[in-house]
Amino acid sequence: MEQLIYTLLAYINNSLNKDINYYIAKSLLEHINRIESFSLDTVAEACNVAPSTINRFCKRIGFKNFSNLRNSVSIPMGVNLYEKAETELSTQMFLKQLNENIEMIENIPILNIDRIVNQIHQSRRIVILGFEKNQIQAMELQKKLFLFGKLCECDTNLFKQIDALSDLSDEDMIITISIQGNILSYHFPIMEKLKTAKGKKLLITFSSDLYKLEIFHDILQCGKIENSGVSSFTLLRLFDVLIDRYHRFSVSNFS
Repeated sequence: MEQLIYTLLAYINNSLNKDINYYIAKSLLEHINRIESFSLDTVAEACNVAPSTINRFCKRIGFKNFSNLRNSVSIPMGVNLYEKAETELSTQMFLKQLNENIEMIENIPILNIDRIVNQIHQSRRIVILGFEKNQIQAMELQKKLFLFGKLCECDTNLFKQIDALSDLSDEDMIITISIQGNILSYHFPIMEKLKTAKGKKLLITFSSDLYKLEIFHDILQCGKIENSGVSSFTLLRLFDVLIDRYHRFSVSNFS
């Protein structure tokens, strides 16, 4: 549900005109807690449009059809597909989880970090895919790399992210941030696009289950799945490590 909310809000925020698609997005947000029980005809009636218009809108924002969008709502907000929801973190638990994740980052072999940094440096075009609440951190990585002369793409709309994968070459790179892996489930079309996209593919995640995916050239697990509540802070630390190595790499290659 969380990714759908972000996608609909992003669509509204970036709409230049309040056209029919704007009002469909607004209506879907107003009925977000009932979408899972809606049929195509029911949601079309709620949005005051034809069923075919609903399906076209769903494709526009990255879903195959309304049924596909509705299925995505069944994923609980902020919860991994295989994990129960966590209770609110106390300060002590917050620090414990963050320290555990930082220790995992420190234990990533430096050769792995340098291989990824080298790939970032060599890539002609880089697309950063950030989902749900980690879109902000994705943009932070974009900013940090830009400050060292590497301009990357980082769209906040899911359908724009999907479109960006269509015209990549073998000289390009995709950095995918999916902490729990929900966005890589069959409910979302991003998975099929990633499979067929060209370029080197890096996944940043907390989920060890995603190692079985064969579409990524590199996977950085920078935290434990049960520590997802501190993912925002963990990602910022990982990016500091990557940027520090990138800076060292750039200096050594151009000095």
